[in-house]
Amino acid sequence: MTRAASDIELAIFTRLSEADADWQQLKDAGRGNPYQSLDWLRAWTETLGRQFKVEPVLVAWRRQGRTQVILPLGLEHTAGIKALAFLGHQHGNQNTGIWDRAFYDSVDASEMSMLLRKVCADVGADLLKLENVPATWHGRPHPLVFEEAAPSPSPIFTRRLGNDFDALFRDTHSKSSRKNLLRKERHLQAAGNFRIAKAAQPREIENGLSTFLEQRELRARESGVPNAFATPAARSFLARQLGLDDTMPASLDLWYLETGGAIRATYLCAEQGDTIYAYSNSIAHDDMLPNSPGLVLIKEIIARACADERLQVLDLGLGDERYKTSWAEPAPLADSLLAVTAKGALKLKIVTTALKAKTMIRNSDILWPAVKRLRKWKAGLSKPDNQKSN
Repeated sequence: MTRAASDIELAIFTRLSEADADWQQLKDAGRGNPYQSLDWLRAWTETLGRQFKVEPVLVAWRRQGRTQVILPLGLEHTAGIKALAFLGHQHGNQNTGIWDRAFYDSVDASEMSMLLRKVCADVGADLLKLENVPATWHGRPHPLVFEEAAPSPSPIFTRRLGNDFDALFRDTHSKSSRKNLLRKERHLQAAGNFRIAKAAQPREIENGLSTFLEQRELRARESGVPNAFATPAARSFLARQLGLDDTMPASLDLWYLETGGAIRATYLCAEQGDTIYAYSNSIAHDDMLPNSPGLVLIKEIIARACADERLQVLDLGLGDERYKTSWAEPAPLADSLLAVTAKGALKLKIVTTALKAKTMIRNSDILWPAVKRLRKWKAGLSKPDNQKSN
């Protein structure tokens, strides 16, 4: 579907392949993030997108024949309501769109709001739901953060790296915490065959992925936190992102810490431009857990990133975890919600109320710890008797 007015053209596609030329225009010179790259979204759409029954809606805005922005969106159906949201948002850490640099620096939020209202009307959406958009991105307020936007429940955690890891370690950790972490690393080394590496060979990657999935599933059972990678579709998605499918290049690297004959921690990371994105991790719940293999692993990943001249920024993604707050600073995200129809307005009230409650709970020093305790308690009740601790 294409709509043109003077020198401006709005194109809407329902297949990723149709937007390939626009994506290629912005791939190297534009601004974006790995969670909205063409390869990432192709893998998601062909696996988890089918599981969620999301219909791709790819928006390309061109001016004088040159692509200005690509917004990879998807139409979601829930209880008779059609919501237009970022494609693959369920398995990404932030949503930005892909932008021509000059256009991004000049466009305003009201212009983008008008554009997206037209898109919603064209595709029959009742509600526009743009979640986890950086409030500030590349030095300015993001143009997809509309006037009515609300804070997202969780921030992402980022920081500038520099090339001196020792200085960064001193700046972010107290003397006692540095000594404690280095002591734990020595204990892990003492178990024998200690290794921290980025998986390179297919068999090594497959072994690392299997370990990641097993450790994530055990964590879900222990903590009561839902496992986002529990389905066969999710495994297929990660296998493609790791380059185990010959049809597409790898978007993710798998780092792992091995000692005592087993992988004790993993971390899936992506690199784009000058940024390393720490996407998702896992740890073994075994006798090595007291030595914090996950913390030792992320420390080494950051150290190697500091030594890489290409990498200047660390992005630890969503989730207010203690290790993230020790390495990085919170960067707020925002949710832009617009009702387009009467049904959308009713749904908007429900979604807004739920997001406000979630944000309040997440930011409460009393309620959020209570939720975590309740999840663990429920997880303990759901275990078979022979798995419960005495």
